[in-house]
Amino acid sequence: MGAAAALSVLQPGEGGSARPTRPSHGPLNMTPSPRVAIVGAGFGGLAAAIELERAGVDYTVFERADEVGGVWQANTYPGAACDVPSVIYQFSHALNDNWGRRFGTQAEIRDYLRNVSLDTGVRGRVRFGSEVTTARFDQATGTWVLTLADGATESCDVLVCATGQLSRPSFPPVPGRDVFAGEQFHSAEWDHTVELADRRVVVVGSGASAVQIVPAIADAAREITVIQRDPNWVVNKIDWSPPRAERILASRVPGFLRAYRALMWWWFESRYPVFVPRRMSAIRKALEWRQRRFIRRSVGGDRALAEKLTPDYALGCNRILLSREWYPTLAREDVKVVAAAVDEVTPDGLLVGGERVEADVIVWCTGFTPTEYLAPMQVVGRDGREIREHWAEGPEAYLGLSTPGFPNLFMLYGPNTGSLTNTIVSLLEYQAGYIRQAVEHIAAHGEPLEVRESVHRGFNEELQRRLGRTVFTLGCPGWYTTAGGKVTTVWTGSHLEYRRRTRRFDADAYEHVH
Repeated sequence: MGAAAALSVLQPGEGGSARPTRPSHGPLNMTPSPRVAIVGAGFGGLAAAIELERAGVDYTVFERADEVGGVWQANTYPGAACDVPSVIYQFSHALNDNWGRRFGTQAEIRDYLRNVSLDTGVRGRVRFGSEVTTARFDQATGTWVLTLADGATESCDVLVCATGQLSRPSFPPVPGRDVFAGEQFHSAEWDHTVELADRRVVVVGSGASAVQIVPAIADAAREITVIQRDPNWVVNKIDWSPPRAERILASRVPGFLRAYRALMWWWFESRYPVFVPRRMSAIRKALEWRQRRFIRRSVGGDRALAEKLTPDYALGCNRILLSREWYPTLAREDVKVVAAAVDEVTPDGLLVGGERVEADVIVWCTGFTPTEYLAPMQVVGRDGREIREHWAEGPEAYLGLSTPGFPNLFMLYGPNTGSLTNTIVSLLEYQAGYIRQAVEHIAAHGEPLEVRESVHRGFNEELQRRLGRTVFTLGCPGWYTTAGGKVTTVWTGSHLEYRRRTRRFDADAYEHVH
């Protein structure tokens, strides 16, 4: 049986499996139904599509790839897997009882999302190979006009952007990338035709993808050099294949899987007051001391290497990574760590901190552009306002969902909604439910609406004040902040707080535009 074969799709509040159907009359007060365009078919886009499918709303999902899955469809590098337990890294209404491991692999999650798209009936609403390059609000008609990469245009009443934060690979601005004589590619664009056996591989970066890739390819490559600009906190990943007894309970005992998921969800939610507030520095320092000991043991007591791999910033300030193999792999004789930034790419390798590093293959594990929301798509709102200009000092949105000047535009996984202590899937479900309610409100009133400037400003001023009291603003390398130091990616509160604030669409926070 495949990883997603035992999928159970539930209607809200139901205990048995059921397939959502589209009511012929539509939900209450929805005559006629607004036309909704969803950009992206990852977790966020599918969450929104499922909500609208259940509500009988007319929607289309535009997906640039040839399959659903978003980041889990695109990232196929060796060792790709999730760092959140599978039981909570899935939709609450579509629980899979047959994950192969505690932490799902890329292939398992990709297949899970494909099965969800089929079982919920939303797959037929996805237009694959359709990249939206421009979205422009037409004030005369009160609609959004979308331009696709092939030049075609479409229009919609409501635009939902679910393009994610990890969809655009980022390369460091170093000279010479075009002169390298060997083979090179970004981890998010893994070239499976490139043979690594008995070759010198240079991995640039030591973040989430590198932590998974290096152990996965270490036995194949002749030697590996890891270029590390800044070390990350990498804690032990306790992974296992669920025992037979657990599988039987999950598949045969009603309510077991939902209870197990709830227990795990609350366990992760309980980490928020420990890792996020600055006032918990004593506990954090104790955890850092324990982690330093773990690093030294994992590299066989090599103090010089351990020092090179130990961050000098607070635990939790940047993303905490998980791996059991990372540190032992770096301690191998055929693996070398160079703690410096790349100066230049040469025909036969790289110049790193003044040292020449020869390479046959370069793998750029240099992350994405999470602070450049919605890019490269051009989004033009009311009065010709371009969203990149609107966000010149850093992206902002009310609840991460909407921003003034852009009527009937909503975002999933928007500014300051990144999840660090629990599962992002829960936040996406909350956002999808809020957007569905907003669409119903738009349908009932028949006019475009946008968040009030005063509400938006007040929310973001409060948000930044609260972020100033968290570990995220202690000053550390990473992708949580813009070049100017503004935190624009992570949510400052708990999941419980976000759920409370998005449970019902707050119409008073919005105003209708004509």
